[in-house]
Amino acid sequence: MGVKYYTHFISQEIGAADYEEYRGVVELCGRSRRFNGDREIAEVLARSFDLEEDDIQVLQWQQLH
Repeated sequence: MGVKYYTHFISQEIGAADYEEYRGVVELCGRSRRFNGDREIAEVLARSFDLEEDDIQVLQWQQLH
């Protein structure tokens, strides 16, 4: 069973004028875990959305109950 989180983040390549904005619910498979800062969250989001970790700015991240 997965753990659901509400997330709001933007992705912008370094030097690019435009950015993509994402918000909604993501589900992570496996057990619930604590994330130590936005960089760990960005790493998970980057893998999930096929983005570069350094291009992600996390605006909001909250576990849903």
